[in-house]
Amino acid sequence: MAFLQLVPLALSASILGLLALLFRRRKPLSFLQGPPVSSWLLGHEYELTNQREVGDLEFKWFQDYGTVFRGAGCCGEETLMVSDVDALHHILNTGGYRYPKTKDDERSSEQITGRGLAWAQGATHKRHRKALNPAFTESQLRTFVPLFQMYADKLALRWRERFADSQIIDVSKWLQNTTLDVLGESTFGFHFEALDDKASDFQISIQKIFANSRQPFKLMTLWRTWKRLLPDPVVDYIASAYVTEEDVRFKSFLELAKGSARDSLARKGLNADGEKRSNNQSNMRGVEGKKDILNMLLRSMEDPKKRLDEDEVLSQVSTMLFAGYELTAMTLTWILYELSRNLNDQRRLRGEIDAILAEKGKNAMLTANDYDSMPFLNACVKEGLRLRPGVQFTTREADLDDVIPLAQPVISTSGEMLKKIPVIKGQRVHISIAAYNRSPSIWGSDSDQWNPSRFLRLESTKQQSSIGVFGNVLSFGSGVRGCIGWRFAVIEMQAILVGLLSQFEFQIPPAGLDIHAVPLKTMNVPMVRGELDKGLQMPLVVKRRSIS
Repeated sequence: MAFLQLVPLALSASILGLLALLFRRRKPLSFLQGPPVSSWLLGHEYELTNQREVGDLEFKWFQDYGTVFRGAGCCGEETLMVSDVDALHHILNTGGYRYPKTKDDERSSEQITGRGLAWAQGATHKRHRKALNPAFTESQLRTFVPLFQMYADKLALRWRERFADSQIIDVSKWLQNTTLDVLGESTFGFHFEALDDKASDFQISIQKIFANSRQPFKLMTLWRTWKRLLPDPVVDYIASAYVTEEDVRFKSFLELAKGSARDSLARKGLNADGEKRSNNQSNMRGVEGKKDILNMLLRSMEDPKKRLDEDEVLSQVSTMLFAGYELTAMTLTWILYELSRNLNDQRRLRGEIDAILAEKGKNAMLTANDYDSMPFLNACVKEGLRLRPGVQFTTREADLDDVIPLAQPVISTSGEMLKKIPVIKGQRVHISIAAYNRSPSIWGSDSDQWNPSRFLRLESTKQQSSIGVFGNVLSFGSGVRGCIGWRFAVIEMQAILVGLLSQFEFQIPPAGLDIHAVPLKTMNVPMVRGELDKGLQMPLVVKRRSIS
């Protein structure tokens, strides 16, 4: 059915739902200041999703109204906008499961990655975490270091084979291929061979998953909002009748990801519940020796309290592929960009790398401990995550009436200084990861600038509350929903940066580079200004270093 034919249906359903909503709606945040609203129907949601650059609106609003203010959702909904450290600690850490993901966020996670960890809530989320925890222990993740190094070296070799010295290379595409190859092998023992130009259907699908998701039009913004305001049966009916291009891309990715995982298990003689397809014991002995995350997950499920069903297991694979592919590649891309703009920092980091390689010996393999012992390397990783978080915001919803404490008081509409914010059950909360990561009260007066040395001064990050799982930044989330794979991502980034910077120097092209940090769904991706139609790009001059 064509979209225009569905407009009357959608509007009729919306009017019924919204009338009921308006009759019972309260204005729970009317005491808070906030930016003016030009459209009751669209609120601030259309403006936020259509920003030319990440933070164009939000950063200014947080500067003008404080670390907590009243935002406007569609159809008169009030949203609590938050970047205050104590408020975030209360919501994400102390609050735990009392602030679950919002209904629309949960729906979106299920649509893209299935019934995996990103989708799960409450007790189901606890069960998923217990099943996955053994696969993400520090000792287990350290076994992947040689794999990370191998793909870093393979990327360097491909550049030497295919490009002349001091040539401009779009490093973003190559880093995506590298992280995809790493994830395929480490997650479920699959070889995508993206660095060998063997583009699979899955690779094409994941690289195009957000192809047309930038700057959604007004009706699409409203449809996304109606999904959380209207009853589920109405939403399901409309969604089944009107399938968007975005829906098709999400479905394709999920089917291909689950299919790849299912094929991998079939080759090992297993079902997705870990049971043997046959009595071939040699198959099982081979599986027991494997170190990929899927096998670790299956071995951990002997405990009935951890057991996942077949679809949940396959969904964990699609979740890890989606979360670990784009975000890690984007962070590495932004770090190389900043090092290209700040050559003194690049030289300092390379000197640290050269020193440890000289100490360990020419052909020695570095360990995770070696990476952790390099203070400026880790400062650069933390600064890249802080300044350019892969995900710029997330949403939560209070499941009870609550009072949220503030580290920085804000002024109410009546002029009162507020140290706490009361919220009612059902209150929607917009957690601004990007704004917190640039908060001057946490990071200093240069919080909007690249400065990895801030992480070498411990005094600069002292505060009453700390959040996040790494370096006090919020890029990996915090609390019960903090990213389970953050150590995996950090070690992978360490290994790839060391592998590349030991062999190459990076510079901005002679003609200059005008990079645009474009909001894409909740993500933050680099594009060249004036060439947004070409999508993700990061063209840098890559100069070879001599290999002695």
